[in-house]
Amino acid sequence: MQSSIYRYHLLLPALMLLMGLANAQTGSPTLAALETTYSDAAVGDVPLLAPKSWATATADYKQALIAAAEDPLSEGSVAAANSALNAIAAAQTNADQVRPLLANLLQKRSLAEAANSASLAPKPWNAAEKQLVKLTSDIERGKLSAQVARQQRSGRVFALYDEAELEALTNALLARPREARALALVGKANKLASITFNSGDDALQASSDALQQQRYDNATAAALANAAEQRFAHATQLTLVAQQLKSKQLTTEQLLLLWESRLLQINTAAGLEYDPLGGWDATTDTLATYIAETKQNLANLQALLAESRSYTGSLEDELRLADERLGGTLAERDELILIQEQQARSRERLMQLEELFEPSEAAVLQERGNIILRLSGLQFASGSSKLDNNAIELLAKVQKALAVYPDSAILVEGHTDANGPAGLNARLSEERANTVMRYMISDMKIEARRLDSIGFGSSRPIALNTSATGRAKNRRIDLVITPVPD
Repeated sequence: MQSSIYRYHLLLPALMLLMGLANAQTGSPTLAALETTYSDAAVGDVPLLAPKSWATATADYKQALIAAAEDPLSEGSVAAANSALNAIAAAQTNADQVRPLLANLLQKRSLAEAANSASLAPKPWNAAEKQLVKLTSDIERGKLSAQVARQQRSGRVFALYDEAELEALTNALLARPREARALALVGKANKLASITFNSGDDALQASSDALQQQRYDNATAAALANAAEQRFAHATQLTLVAQQLKSKQLTTEQLLLLWESRLLQINTAAGLEYDPLGGWDATTDTLATYIAETKQNLANLQALLAESRSYTGSLEDELRLADERLGGTLAERDELILIQEQQARSRERLMQLEELFEPSEAAVLQERGNIILRLSGLQFASGSSKLDNNAIELLAKVQKALAVYPDSAILVEGHTDANGPAGLNARLSEERANTVMRYMISDMKIEARRLDSIGFGSSRPIALNTSATGRAKNRRIDLVITPVPD
């Protein structure tokens, strides 16, 4: 749990470097314990839940670093380190006392943080962070010992985090339709294609309303957001035609003939005659009838196929009876057929996966009975583990791919290139793999029991790190799919 209140920690790199040098030279166990204890507390929630005592601990920590830089083995240096350790322990104790008092509030903060509220809803998020520090500071000072007063204050902060979470979720979900709307407005679609544009506004508002009613199971809101985006894009297309008509680049007759040619193409593809004098309604009715008849014919063929399979099954039963009389010869044949069928199904599934992706998006590989989906198109910003819109579009295809292997176990592997420290690359690859796994659980609705993640850093390259192309190939997410036996 991190917050903007940690920024003061950035002022200490020089002092921490001095301390690291002192430890390397002297091996002082007290200073080593202080560094570890302080770092662990700083990246946790202690500064947030016990700001007053943490400020004291930080001041003591600075003094210990200064004393260590002068003489790490002196009594004063050891005493300063022990004083800082005691101050950190006191801050941790205070934080432990505050944590259960604000359990619901801290849970809401975690949800708001997971929604990326700091970036997508900075105003309510920053206000909530500021109020939370004031709240915990007052609790620590004993100003809110009364339960009612504490609950009132925490309720106000809870509401700010709740607002930040909802605003962030809304901004994330509606980013694309809002962009489509803004583009449509550039061409004045609100005037030239007002019916379609207004229907997009209706879907956009309905999506926002649905998200407010159910922010975690947001399938309805997502569908409405997609509908809004499509309608705004449609309005933009209609506007282009309307502008041509308005500027007389296209006459009404030319537009009608263009649409008529489209009907002729459809009729030709269906093998139907097209009568331009019969009007569009008659042509539409003919096409609708043809489609309905084709669907019925398909249903009849499927029924016939089912009957054929049933007949084939009865023949196989007769063959098995004959096999019993022949002493197992046909059993061997059936086993061979079964193996061939399994191999055919495996090849068919691989072809399904390959057809889903462009070469720049993913590669489908086989390795020791596993399927590896190498998501070369899933890229992160340098040093980041956040998914952007392009990554989410690719993961939508991944969801279709995983449906080909239901109930399979999936290992999400994170890999980086060799630039930067190995430890940092290992942590970054693990964070990226965890981000993808969490998205698969929350948005793709894949059961958590099927998933696991691991970060390999730069330890498993697939190309040389000496070129930009090679490094780009090494920065990747691999999904290792272990199919369930048929």
